[in-house]
Amino acid sequence: MKYKNILIHLDHSSGCRNRLEAAFGLARKFDARVIGLFVVPNYIVPSYVEAQISVDLITDVTEKAMARASETLAGYRKLAKDTGVDMQGHVIEGQLIPILREHSKYADLLVLGQDHPDDPDNASYGLADSLLFEGACACLVVPHSGKLATPGKRVLLTWNASRESAHALREAMPLLSEAETIVVLSSEPDDGDDDLARGHPHARELDRFLKSHGIDAVSSGISDPDMNATDAIIGQAVEMNADLIVMGAYGHARLREIILGGVTHDLLKQSQLPLLMAH
Repeated sequence: MKYKNILIHLDHSSGCRNRLEAAFGLARKFDARVIGLFVVPNYIVPSYVEAQISVDLITDVTEKAMARASETLAGYRKLAKDTGVDMQGHVIEGQLIPILREHSKYADLLVLGQDHPDDPDNASYGLADSLLFEGACACLVVPHSGKLATPGKRVLLTWNASRESAHALREAMPLLSEAETIVVLSSEPDDGDDDLARGHPHARELDRFLKSHGIDAVSSGISDPDMNATDAIIGQAVEMNADLIVMGAYGHARLREIILGGVTHDLLKQSQLPLLMAH
C-alpha cells in the first residue's frame, strides 16, 4: 500500500508551512492527493451571557473568521501549485476534532501540527492526543519550527513488541519500503505483554518480517535499562541524522502517561523531527 490520500489540518499558525511542505513532499513521492481542512470553530455562547451578545454579533464574528480562513487557504493553494501539488482545500465551520476524525476515515495519513503555546494562531493543542485515539488512520505530527526535509529517507523505527508499535510499523510500511536508512531502536517488551512475550524472539522476528518485505534495517538498542527512553530516542535520531521517527503511541494508559510524562507525551512536546504515530 502507498499513501494516496493525505489529509492535513490547516490553521493560521507560523508552523503550518512545515506541515504543508511535509505533506507536499509525500504527495510528490507517492503521487498522492492532498486534502486540506481549515476548521473555523462554532462560537458557543454561555447561557449566562446570552442576553448581552446578539445573534448578529456572533454571525459577524463567524463570517469574518470564515473569510480570513478562506484567504489563508488561497495562499496555501498557491504554495501547493508552485510546488507541483494539487491540493483540495475546504473551510468548514464546526468542531475541530469530530470533523478531522470523520475525514480521517477516508485518508491514508493525517498530518497534524505540534502544539506551540507561544503562537496564538496555533490550533494544534490537544489534536494529536485526541486523534491518535479517535482518528481512523496514522498521524504524522510535524514540528512547528526548524528546517525539515521530506520525511522518510532516514527513519528511526522504535520497537517494544507492543500492539501499538506493531500498528505503527504497518502504517509506516510505504515509507520504510523506500527509505535509504532504517535504524531499529528496541527495548524489552512492555510489562503488559507478560512472561509469554518476554520469552518470544521479538528482535529476530522483526528482522525477518522486514526482510520479507525487502527492507534492511540496522539494529540498535537501549543498552541501559535505566536510561530515559525519550532521551535514548532523541539521541539516536540525532546520531543518525534521522528525518522521521516511527513509534507506537500510548502503550500505557493514556491518563497515566499524561500525568507521569510518558514517552509519547514527551516526544509530542520535544521532538524536532516529524513523528509517525499510531495507537
